[in-house]
Amino acid sequence: MTNSDTSAHVGVTEIGEMLGVSRQRANALVARPDFPPFLARTKAGRVWERAAIEEWEKGWDRTNVGGRPPRSAPQQ
Repeated sequence: MTNSDTSAHVGVTEIGEMLGVSRQRANALVARPDFPPFLARTKAGRVWERAAIEEWEKGWDRTNVGGRPPRSAPQQ
């Protein structure tokens, strides 16, 4: 058995670990149109090429996290 840290292929859980995000956030990221396409769909889930994820991460803008906008300052 190979070490998952050196595997050429990764699933959503490993993508989350690679990017330092939760599995739920990783699922949102893989749905983005600019995310690399998955290679295969197995009974365990989708599989991506590790190198493609590493390359995508280089251009990922972590400051654009989305979510609810901040509350504006109270009006006087």
